[in-house]
This record gives sequence, C-alpha cells and structure tokens, in this order.
Amino acid sequence: MKYRTAFAILFLLVFLLSGQRLTIAQQPGQCIAVITGISGNVVVNKVNKTEVKACWGTQLFQGDQLNTSSNSEATLTFSNNTLVKLGSNSMITISANEVSPASTSGNVRKISSASMINFSALTLKRENKKETGALAGLRSDNTEETISLTSPCNTVIKTNRPSFSWTAKNAYDKYIVNLYNSKGLVWSKKVSGNTMNYPEPEKELDYGESYFWNVEGEGLIDNEKSDSHKFSVLTVEKSKEVTSQETEIRNTLGDEPEMSALHTVLGSYYINQGLLQDAIEEFLIISKTNAEAPLPHEILGSLYSDVGNKDKAIEELQKALVLTKNKEK
Repeated sequence: MKYRTAFAILFLLVFLLSGQRLTIAQQPGQCIAVITGISGNVVVNKVNKTEVKACWGTQLFQGDQLNTSSNSEATLTFSNNTLVKLGSNSMITISANEVSPASTSGNVRKISSASMINFSALTLKRENKKETGALAGLRSDNTEETISLTSPCNTVIKTNRPSFSWTAKNAYDKYIVNLYNSKGLVWSKKVSGNTMNYPEPEKELDYGESYFWNVEGEGLIDNEKSDSHKFSVLTVEKSKEVTSQETEIRNTLGDEPEMSALHTVLGSYYINQGLLQDAIEEFLIISKTNAEAPLPHEILGSLYSDVGNKDKAIEELQKALVLTKNKEK
C-alpha cells in the first residue's frame, strides 16, 4: 500500500565511522548530510563564516564544518547511505567529494542492504512559508467531528488483534465500535470508555486483509457516528520481514537510544513500510528528546495529516513554526 507523505525517504545503509574517509557524490548546493542524533553542545561553522548551534535535523552542505565539544556527540546521516558517529571534541568537514574527519570516536557497524531506508525528506531544505501553507490547508480542510478515530487509521499494522482508540467532543455513556471488511460487518461491540482492546471472543483479523471501522456515541436522543477509517494488516511474510529488520536495526543501534539514531532509522523504516502509526511513536520520542528541533514536529505534522488526525497535525506544525522562529532570533 502506498501512502501520500511529504516525508518519503532516500537510501540509508547505516554504520558508525571511526577515523575513515568517505566519498560523497552530490550536486553543488545539495544537502549532503543531516544530523539525526545529538547530545551536548554541537556547533556548525557554515561556509559563510556564521556559527549555528546544531540540533536534530540540522542540514549540512558543502564546506560546512561540524564540531563537538567535551561530553558531546553527534550522529550524521549522509545521502550516500552512511551514518557517522562523532564523539567528544571531534570535527568533520563536509565536502562534495569526500568527508575527512579530523577526529572521530565509535565503532564501525553495518546492517544489510535490506535495511536501506527511504530518507530523502531530511535532505530537503524547507522554509517557513511551506509549514504556514500546510497549516492553512489543514485548517481550511478541518471539519468539525463529534467523534474522531485516532488509532488505527489509514495505516498498516503489525498485529491482527489491534486496540482501538478515539476522541469525543461530547460526553456519551456508551460507544458502539463497528468493524467491517469487504464482505460487511465483522463485529460490533459496546464499551463505556474511549479505548477498546481487541475483543477476546472474536476471531483474530486475517493477515494481509484491509478493514474499516467507526464508532457511534449513544446520546439521549440520537446516536452520533464518526467517519469510517481504513487500516490493513501485514501479510504473514511481510510481518516476518518487518520483525527481522526491526531486530537488525535494534541490534545495530540499540545501545544509543538517547542519540535518536535508533528511533530515526526505525521511524523512517516504518514510514517506508506504511506503518505510519508506528512511525509516529518513534518520532514522538525524537521530538521529546530533541526539544529545540523543529523538524521532528514537521514530520509528525505530516504523519498525523496522513492518518487523518487533523487536530494533531495542526498542533505539531504550530510547534514546528514556534521552534523555527525561536532559532532565528
């Protein structure tokens, strides 16, 4: 299943570099690398001699020089499918021909080409007017819904016994959750809260199949019904593949979750597989770990828009705008 998302991804083959030289094939003026993991004080000396405090999502171009101070680290994702980890008191100069780190720390690690991930959105230079335009579009399209489905919506899922959640602007004593497949109603259940675990007596969902669901709120006079949203369950073969890739990614980068590299790779992989709500969970972690970075909120805004949660999309894009303006002061 193909999903419309502004954050489609380039090829990424991950490894950590120590004291090696990399050849980078790039067009002049293109973004060559993006910071996808950072802790402590890291600065970028731009070719125009300005100094920029780095954060997650900072883009690096021809001639830029990145420096880490003591007790600081940075992980750089390059567009030639490499990931470089710089330790404390390190420096690296970005070149269209090669990257020559003067000092690096970390071990070289590799994952198979099956884990190559579409990561191009992080190498695109975006401007404030684009986020503003996205906000305007979302607001103009934002219709008032009494009951809004939150999960699972417009996404692929890994489990065949999912939980369901929704929000309601009005108070209801009971909700009716209706699940459908291509043949019609699968089951209908009544609950009192805004979440529901998969009902135990019911047969688990079929792998590789698509489903629709909606929720009705029982009112005193009439019932209010949400829009219906679709989700699909991975096939058995695809589920095994995803589990294998998750394990490989975690084995490769699982020892540095605080650097956001693990969550970046996982989140990007999930986007590429259509597992949008799993991707949201990863980028939420990144946004919390990198409080000053606008880009995670831009990605979340796009993902929330894709799964149909317009309120959350607007909220995240507003956060991105505020953080971008703060960086420009």
